Amino acid sequence: MLHLRNAAGQQRGERGAILIGADGIHSALRRQIAPQEGEPVWGGAVLWRGTTRARPFKTGASMVMIGHSGLRFVCYPVSRPDPTDGLATLNWIANLNYEHGQAWNKEDWNREARLDDFLPRFEGMRFDWLDVPALVRAADKVFEYPMVDRDPLPQWTVGRVSLMGDAAHAAYPVGSNGAGSAIIDARKLGRALLAHGLNEQALQAYEAEMRPVTAKVTLTNRVAGPDQILDIVEARCGGQFDHIDDVISQQELKEHAARYKAIAGYAVEATNSAPRTIEPAGARGAQTEGVAS
Repeated sequence: MLHLRNAAGQQRGERGAILIGADGIHSALRRQIAPQEGEPVWGGAVLWRGTTRARPFKTGASMVMIGHSGLRFVCYPVSRPDPTDGLATLNWIANLNYEHGQAWNKEDWNREARLDDFLPRFEGMRFDWLDVPALVRAADKVFEYPMVDRDPLPQWTVGRVSLMGDAAHAAYPVGSNGAGSAIIDARKLGRALLAHGLNEQALQAYEAEMRPVTAKVTLTNRVAGPDQILDIVEARCGGQFDHIDDVISQQELKEHAARYKAIAGYAVEATNSAPRTIEPAGARGAQTEGVAS
């Protein structure tokens, strides 16, 4: 029996063949699977995030990472330019690192931030193709989020209960793979359910495939995510150069990106050549009454 209580305190019970916890980084089901785990782990970085209507830069679909791990700005468009004014919605992230042990607000994507807490550190990021301070000031709202994750668990599955998404493997958002990993979880879990039915064997098969992969991504994101390339350049030249090829070769850049894609499971060639996760397309399992998820 699954016992549920909503924000208003109303309670109800549900019965089902299996239960999948997809309830995020503060998963109530994960707390029962790993009751001694405690709160998410803060690694010393704080992110400020927002979206701004502005002209896209470079190709119009480019993503840019500026700075280094202690002072980093990431920006990319999330919409096509409006044909009437040429403006697109640009998503941006400002990142600062702090000493371990400092107290910060509990992680919450809905906490509105104060620009004075971070913007002065980014005032020097002004280029002829992107004015970072102006972009930040033009945002409708800015949100603050201490960057946290969770240590990989030794198991996700207990009986007919398992986890997926951030409930299973919350990682630093440095590889833009949070939603992607959850989608892959869902597909792999679906395949296991088709192969084995709605039972513990299916959950164990799903965990055996996905837990080692996602654990590696979580640990890699802490030390060698795709943005580590910024620190390599910073160490070689202090961020000062006329042409990037004078500091790091295109081959080294490609190899660094390829290593991370391979770890995360997003290597283009491997993805395109892989067989369908669920075969045949559109396959559905037998219906089971009262399945809770």
